[in-house]
Formats: sequence, structure tokens, C-alpha cells
Amino acid sequence: MRKGIAKEQVWLSACKYIRNEIKDPETFRRWIDTITPVSMTPSRVVLGVSDDFTSKWLHVHFEEIIQGALKDVLGKAVRIKYETGHVKEVPETEQQSAEKKSTSEKKKHLLTASSPSAPNCNQRFTFNNFVVGPENSLAYEAAMSVLQPGSVHSVNPLFIYSSPGLGKTHLIQAVANEAMRTNKKHVVEYLRCEDFLNLYTDSIRNRSHHNFRDRFRKVDFLLIDDIQFLSKTVRMQEEFFNTFNKLHNEDKKILLTSDKTPSEINGLEQRLISRFVSGLIVEITPFSEETRFAILRKKQEEHLIKFDDKVLWFIAQNTKPDVRKLEGALRRLILFSSVKKVDMTLETAQEVLRDFLAEMAAVRLTVETIQKKVADYFDLRVSDLTGNQRPANIAMPRMIAMYLCRKMTDKSLFSIGEAFGKNHATVIHACNRIQEEYSSDEHMKRKISQLESKLQIV
Repeated sequence: MRKGIAKEQVWLSACKYIRNEIKDPETFRRWIDTITPVSMTPSRVVLGVSDDFTSKWLHVHFEEIIQGALKDVLGKAVRIKYETGHVKEVPETEQQSAEKKSTSEKKKHLLTASSPSAPNCNQRFTFNNFVVGPENSLAYEAAMSVLQPGSVHSVNPLFIYSSPGLGKTHLIQAVANEAMRTNKKHVVEYLRCEDFLNLYTDSIRNRSHHNFRDRFRKVDFLLIDDIQFLSKTVRMQEEFFNTFNKLHNEDKKILLTSDKTPSEINGLEQRLISRFVSGLIVEITPFSEETRFAILRKKQEEHLIKFDDKVLWFIAQNTKPDVRKLEGALRRLILFSSVKKVDMTLETAQEVLRDFLAEMAAVRLTVETIQKKVADYFDLRVSDLTGNQRPANIAMPRMIAMYLCRKMTDKSLFSIGEAFGKNHATVIHACNRIQEEYSSDEHMKRKISQLESKLQIV
């Protein structure tokens, strides 16, 4: 450790680095803010945590980030040891303070029709404002069927997957909102998988696991976004497996969303995969220009404004198939029209959106971006793809990443090989191998198509 630097100062500096790596504030608060720096030597840092569970969780999920932060601050790599028995009070967030004031939330923590201001569910997401096209029509019909008990078309569980920005969250929250609206007795629970995970770990820490189970096993509808994060821990999967079984046996409705199919979620137990595929699995594919145009028409209605169809077609044809980007372009035009008090012609729209579209076009795919997306898809680290390990669970994703780099960037074989620590001959072999499997293997074709969709909306 550098002379004259107190352990508290070192840890405070490290936390700034860690905060940049852990994007979710709640995750940072729950896991990093609870750490106390105990002691530091030139080769070892002892960090105080509350219990063994926290120690193991940090070791598995955050140690690489923590080590990187400490190395950045200290200028050298150090070993980390976790010491239990250190309980640190962490300030509550404003939301938590507000929640404590609500007796009903404190007791039940349930989203019910009697609590329309429930923070987890966006009331704007309804079936009425969901734009249906050929890319999402099956998902829409399946979601609607969930609200029709006893229907021969009702499915349980319903598993919807797609690349980000294609409306999964809108659809699943529309189900939650409609369920609460149509029956005041319905107990509905909607949340992100990461929130489910945080609640579970809190219940272990606070020895209130029975409350956690009561919360999630006494619902009529359980809707979880981004279920792929369930694969982070075996204990979490065990808990969800038991919750799933109880709800399914009682014919309670279960809706899940993900960025990939159940069988493609690395680390997900086979018994959970079999439960998920026992219902209906539906994909939402990237939107065509026609569907993008329809989405823009719906969005302008919501904003109580009407532009010429030529303007909307211009946006649809020049913006990526992501609802957020479509709405971002439309909002720019609405703001300009409102402030300048001018009619929005095609020529004006082209001028107003010139920088926006240029910026979007400038975001060219890089080898690093592809490596990151492929690593995330297969639940690996980028270092796994660029290292020398050769087990099948790494070698195949590495070849896929090389294939996509060759196909979707203008980099040479030599440049791609260098980025992976390989020579150009290895890249050629990888591209040929993947192309061959793509032509003959439906499973490989699906993986490549999904990754291409993800990369097209970066």
C-alpha cells in the first residue's frame, strides 16, 4: 500500500471505480456499500462483511471488479480476504424511506389492484397502446390469453424473448396492469429478476425467508423481467424452482421475459429449462419499417400531435428497430416544432435529425463490441474469448465471435486474429466452421440470428 494513504481513503477511491462498473445503484448499495475496509498490507486487503453468504457472493460475482479497482488505486495487484462479523449500516434510499411509511407495503409488499401507485409497474403500459405487427403478434395474443382463465388458448408459463427495445417489458406490464384493473382481488407481482435476487438475498441476511416465500407463493400472477439473471446462483434457482412449482400446481399465472431462449441461458439448471419450455416460448423479432411506422403513428397520437406521414416514414427508414430510438427521434421533432412554432415538413425533419442520425450511423460495430455481446450472450467474460482456453463452452463462442467480426466489421483477418490473440489462419478456420454449421444446424442458425439482432440495435 502506498505510504500515507489510509485504508478508508483507498477504499473510497476504489468505490468510485466500482460504481462505474456496477451500473445498477441498488446493486451497488446492497453489496458494495455494506463493505468495511479492515486492514491493508502491500500484498493483501482485508474487507469486512456481515456474514458468510455475503462473503461468498462477493467472491463469485464482484471480486474481479473489486480487485481491478484496488489495483487501479494502489498501482499493483493485491489479494482480497473477506472477514465476517462486520455489520455496516447503509443509508436508506429515498424510495425505501417512502416505502416504510406505507403500512400495506411494509406488511405485504404486494402489487394489488388496491395500490394503483405500485412503483414496480408503469401504468402507461397497456394492451391498448401496444402496437401489434407480424414480429410480435404471437407474443401479444399469448399475453392476452393469460388473462382468460379456462381458455383452451391460455398458456402457462409464457416465456417471451427478444433483443432489447422490442417491447417485452411493455407487454408483460400490460398483463400486470390489466390483471389488476379487471379483478380487484388479484394479487399481482411484477419485478425484474435482479430485484427478485436482491429481495432473496436480503431475506437470507435478515433471517426473514418465510416472509419472502409468503410474498411470492401467494400471488395469482408472477411476472419477472430478464429471467436470464436467475442463472447467477444455484441457491436462487432452487428457490425459484420451488416457487414456480407451487404456483404452477395451483394454476397461478407465470410470465417470464429474457434476451434468449431457456436452453440458451448458460448456467440455468435443466429442471428449470424443462419447466419453462412446458408452456409457450415466443420470440419478438426486430421490427420492419412498416411496424416502425405504425409505432411512430401511435406515439404521435399519445403526444397529441400529427406529422405528415412522409416525416414518420423518414424516421422509420433511418432509425434502428428499437422503440426507444424511434421515440427519441420523434421527441426531437415534437420539441423543435413546439419551440419554433413551425410545421414539420420532411425537409425540416431531415435537418433537425441530421446530427441524431449521423451520431447513430457513426456508432459502427467494433470488434470489442462484438466480443462483449458474444461474451454476455454465452455468460462468459471477454477474457475467456481472448484467452487460450479450449473447452467447447469457450471455443465455440470464440469462433462465433470471430465469424461475426468478419461479417459485421471491415477489419482484416489479421486484425481480428490479433484481437483474439490468434493468427489469421485461426480466424479463417473459425469462419468456415461457423458458416458450415449455420447452413446445416438450426440451433446454430438461431444463435447467430439472435446475436446479429442484438448487434444491429447497439
